[in-house]
Amino acid sequence: MIKCFLLFFFILARVSFIYGQTTANKAFTSQYEQVIQWSPEINTGSHYVEKRRSLDGHPYYSSTKMENGTLSISGFIFENIPLQYEIWDDLILSFSPTFKQKMILNHAKIEYIVLHDGTVFVKKNQPEGFIFHKNGFYREIVKGHTGLYCKHRKQRKQETSTSALVRSYEEVQKYFFEMNGQLIPVPAKRRIFPLLQIDKRTTKRQLRKDGLRFRKNKEAYLKTLVILANEKSQK
Repeated sequence: MIKCFLLFFFILARVSFIYGQTTANKAFTSQYEQVIQWSPEINTGSHYVEKRRSLDGHPYYSSTKMENGTLSISGFIFENIPLQYEIWDDLILSFSPTFKQKMILNHAKIEYIVLHDGTVFVKKNQPEGFIFHKNGFYREIVKGHTGLYCKHRKQRKQETSTSALVRSYEEVQKYFFEMNGQLIPVPAKRRIFPLLQIDKRTTKRQLRKDGLRFRKNKEAYLKTLVILANEKSQK
């Protein structure tokens, strides 16, 4: 509980520094210094440095820009916090006003984040056999009796040309159903309908009506199936 209160003061101090609230700055500066002195492990001590600058593109989800979002950590929810999600190493980043640098937040304490555009990333347990789990953040698409989540990551892509070797980032997405509290990789198309226990013929009529195909509209396709499965479970 003491650590939670210390974390609360630490976050407030950061926000105050960033937005220049001069009246409160002196008080928050004092609190910030006390927090660092009493409990320095709240800040992981790691300043983030982008290591792969030789690659074209960037290692972040969606954008290179850090913008305000919401953070749930150790049971407390903080809004208007500078956040950025780095999907190469699966890191949640914020900004240290003291050192004027990006810092790595302690992933073990984070429950979820909401980015500025409303995108939610939730901490989940590792799916069986999934080697790219890393720190365990998954994008929440559907939350319900059956959930739908996506793991985003970036890897190095190499393309050869006649003149030179081009190195760049490539984003990879992996979809999971959440059933009975466990993430299950989305199987082959023919196995999805029995897994979700939905009628294939009726569901395909809905998919055709919406113009959705598994290969071309994978996320929307899966989202429709999960919503239909949840509607069935409520009857």
